[in-house]
Amino acid sequence: MNRKPQFAWQCSYMGTVYYRVTDETGSYEVSIRHSVSDYELSIANGDDVRHAMRTGIGMLVRHAEALPADIVAAFNDWRAAEHAAAMAKLDAAPQRYGVIAPDDELRKPPMIARAASYDPARGWTPVCELERAA
Repeated sequence: MNRKPQFAWQCSYMGTVYYRVTDETGSYEVSIRHSVSDYELSIANGDDVRHAMRTGIGMLVRHAEALPADIVAAFNDWRAAEHAAAMAKLDAAPQRYGVIAPDDELRKPPMIARAASYDPARGWTPVCELERAA
């Protein structure tokens, strides 16, 4: 049985978003870092941790192991669809949410996630080309 992966937001904290993934292998947590703040860098425990924070931006990871490309591609498709649905909801009710300008930051699609593996010397390293949303 080839079950389509399901994704669910769990929490966001300090530039990282955590999601629950359920697929034919079971249920597990993945994360993607979208930013790193000066505060985070100032409290990081060493240059290697700061390097890992910087190189991890845009990488969809499960611990230090690389995720399969099909999971990353499905995640990108899911996030693009979630973003489109959220924008449609906001646009359908301008009296409630206001009119969102075409160039508003909110309209910017989510960053494309990449599969990555962790190497202590290099940090997070993409394992393949961008897994674009279809």
